[in-house]
Amino acid sequence: MNKIELTYSPYKLNLTKPFETSKNIISERKGFLIQLRSSLGKVGIGDAAPLPELGSEKFEDDEAALKNIKLKFKLDLALIESNISQILSPYEKLPALKHGIEQALINLICKEKKYSLNELFNKTSRKEIKVNAVIGFLTPNESAKTASELISEGFQTIKVKVGRKLFDEDLKCLKEIRKAVGNKIKIRIDVNGKWKLSEAVNNLEKLKSLDLEYIEQPAKSLKDFIELSKMTSIPLAVDESIKNEKDAKNFILKKAASVLILKPMLLGGIIPTINIIRLAEENEIKVVISSSFESVIGRSMTIFAASIVKDEIAHGLATGIYFEKDLAADPYKVKNGKINLEIDKGF
Repeated sequence: MNKIELTYSPYKLNLTKPFETSKNIISERKGFLIQLRSSLGKVGIGDAAPLPELGSEKFEDDEAALKNIKLKFKLDLALIESNISQILSPYEKLPALKHGIEQALINLICKEKKYSLNELFNKTSRKEIKVNAVIGFLTPNESAKTASELISEGFQTIKVKVGRKLFDEDLKCLKEIRKAVGNKIKIRIDVNGKWKLSEAVNNLEKLKSLDLEYIEQPAKSLKDFIELSKMTSIPLAVDESIKNEKDAKNFILKKAASVLILKPMLLGGIIPTINIIRLAEENEIKVVISSSFESVIGRSMTIFAASIVKDEIAHGLATGIYFEKDLAADPYKVKNGKINLEIDKGF
C-alpha cells in the first residue's frame, strides 16, 4: 500500500439522559476519530471509544499511544486478516485503539480497491438484523411502562439490566415486565457479573418461572460459569469475561456458556470478532453482537459483525437513540425492532 498518514481528533458524545447499570452510570462517551490518508488521497475512518468500566483501556491511554504511534504497512489481500492482525499486534492491550486503527485501515483498503466489507472478508450479510431494546435501572412500574412502549415500537426482545443491591428489587421489575409484555416477547437479563456464585445459584432458581431467553454475565470466572451451567436449565451468556480471542476460545471449548456477547470495540476490532464468531458457530454456540455505546462510525462495524452471524437472533445495536448528537447521520436506524441493510453499498 502507498504511504499512509495518520491523524486523529478527540470527540465527546452526550447521552440524552444517564443510563444506569449495576456497574456504572453512563452519561457521555469519549473517543477518538482516526483517519488514515493514502498518497492517492483516499481516506479511511475509524472509531476508538474505550470503556474502562467494561475492561478496556482508558481514554488517556489511547491519547498517549496516538501521540507516539508508528505503523508499518505491508498488505497482501489474500492474507488480509492475518496481515492486519500482525500489524496491530503491538496494541493488543489497547483494544479500543486497535479497533479504531483497524477500522480506518479496512475502510481505506475498501475505498482504494473499491471493495465492500463483504467482498473483502468473503462474507454474506443478512438483509435484516433483529435488535433488542434495553431497560436500565428503573422502578417496577417504570420498567413495565417502558417495556410496553418498546413493544409498541416493534421490539420483540427486551434486555433488562439487573444486579441491584437487593435481588428482590430486580425480581419485582422482571415480574412486572413479564406481566406487561406477555409470554410471546423474549426477555434477557444482564447481571454485569455482580453476583457471587452462591447468590447466582439462589437467584437463578427464583428466575425459572420467568421464561428468560438467557442470563448474561451472572458470574465472573470461567470456573463459576461451569458450575452454574450444571445447576440451571436457563441458558447462560458471557460478556465481560471475554476480553480477547483466548478467553472466548476457553469458554467455547469448555461449553461454559450457551451464548457469547461480543463487543468488537472491546475485543480489538472486526477481525478478532470474526474469528470468534467462526469458532462459536462451529461449536453450535450462539453469538450476540453488542454495541458499547460507540459513535455511529464505530457502530457501522458492529452492525457488519451482526449481519454475518448465521443464527437469527436479536443483537444489542439500538444505542444510537441515546445520544443527543452523533458524529454523523445514522444510516442504519432501528425501525420496528430491526435494522434493514443495503448490502451492495457496504458499510
